[in-house]
Amino acid sequence: RQALTAGQWPHAAAPELRAHAVTCNRCTQEILITTHLQQARTTTIASVQPTTPSQLWWRAQLRRRNAAVERAGRPIAAAQVFALIIVVIAVTGLLAAHWHSLLDHTLLSQAVSALAAIRGDLGLTPLLLAITLITTLSGVVLYLSADRE
Repeated sequence: RQALTAGQWPHAAAPELRAHAVTCNRCTQEILITTHLQQARTTTIASVQPTTPSQLWWRAQLRRRNAAVERAGRPIAAAQVFALIIVVIAVTGLLAAHWHSLLDHTLLSQAVSALAAIRGDLGLTPLLLAITLITTLSGVVLYLSADRE
């Protein structure tokens, strides 16, 4: 073990010790494993290139900037997802409420006139309320999801 640890195996070992290592299964395995690990360590140490302090500083600044950009984008992404969900729900609700009248009209011109009739029946109040609701809730989501540092 001392010769293995020092990297002097088998040159510094006595001939009877080398003969024992050839016949002993445990010693053979220890020699193989130790020499393999020493070669792997030597190869790894030789392949490592030390970085300069300026490279370390540059990488730290890049990580800090990327983290700040990610933190700043989170509330905006959350607001966009929220707005998309609200729009999908609103469109689904309108389609569900007026499904039968839309199915009756098969041509594009008839569909446009059906939408105009829907707007005429309900007026612009629901549309204005929906836009106001989406805008208000988006502002609330942005306010609540913003980081307060």
